[in-house]
Amino acid sequence: MKLYAALITAFLACASAAAQPAVSAQASELKEHYDKAFGFYLAGDYPRAMEYWNMILRSDPKQVTARNMIEEARQKMAGSSVNLKAAFNRLLEKGRYSDALVKLEELLSTDPTNPYYLKVQKQLRGIAAILPRKPTAAKHWDAAGDGILAWLGEKEDLPFAYDALRYAGELAPAEASIRKLVAVLEDEAPQLKLNDSKPENVGILEHKKELALHNIYDSKFYLAAKELEGVLRLEPEDVTALKRAGSVYLQLKDYPQARQAWQKAVKLSPEDDQLKEYLKALDEAAPPQTAPRRPKKRS
Repeated sequence: MKLYAALITAFLACASAAAQPAVSAQASELKEHYDKAFGFYLAGDYPRAMEYWNMILRSDPKQVTARNMIEEARQKMAGSSVNLKAAFNRLLEKGRYSDALVKLEELLSTDPTNPYYLKVQKQLRGIAAILPRKPTAAKHWDAAGDGILAWLGEKEDLPFAYDALRYAGELAPAEASIRKLVAVLEDEAPQLKLNDSKPENVGILEHKKELALHNIYDSKFYLAAKELEGVLRLEPEDVTALKRAGSVYLQLKDYPQARQAWQKAVKLSPEDDQLKEYLKALDEAAPPQTAPRRPKKRS
C-alpha cells in the first residue's frame, strides 16, 4: 500500500502542476486508470494491471510511472513464468518450432504486451509454417537450427543467423525449406542481403576466412576474430580457421585462446609442422600457467 500511495501522490503532483481546464478530463481519466491498475497490481493480477498502464501510455506516452510499473510487473511475472520460458527455449533448441509456438501462446497469456514475445511470435509463425520441426540431426539441419536460434534469441544475432542458414543451404542445396527460410529472413532484415559482400560462387565459410585474412593484413584483429569465431561456430574443426584464430589471438595478446586454438588444430592435423612451431614459439614467449605447488606438510 505504501508503494501505491507514493506513486499515486507523485502522479497527482505532476497532474496538478500541469492542470489546465483543457486537460482536466484527461487527468481524471488517467487517475481512474491508475486506480484500477494499482488495484490489480496489489491483488497480484499483473496482466490486468499492465492493460491499464498501457491504456495510460496510449493516452499519454510521457507517463513515466506507468512505464516503470509495467517493467516492475514484468519482473514479478518473470518468476512465475520461468518454467514456461525454459520449456519454450528447450523446444526451440530441439527444433520443435510448432510446439514452441504453442508454448509461446502460454507465455503471452502471462504477459500479453511483452515486446520480445510479440516479436518472436510473428517470426515463429513464419518459421513454423515452413519448418514445423527440424527433420533430423543431419549436419545441414543442425546448421539451420543454429541459425534459427540466433534469429529468435533475446539477444538476436541476425548476421550469424543469415550465415548459418545459407551454409545449411550450401550443405543441402535441394532442401527448398532452407531456401524459403533464407528468403523470409531477407524480407525481415533486407540489410543483410544489401550489405553482403560474398561472391555468388564462393562458400560462406571460405568467404569469412578470406575476410578474416584481409582484416589480419590490415591489423584489424578484432574484426578478424569475429569472422573466424563465426566460422568455428559452424565448423568447430576447421583447421584453417583455427590456425588463423590462433594468430589473431596472439596479436591481441590473448595467449590462452591462441594456445587453445592451435592445440586443437594440432590434434586435427598432427602432421602440420608449422602448427608445432607456432606452439613452441608461444610456449617460449608466454609459458602456460601451471597450478601453484602446494607446500609440503611438515611431519
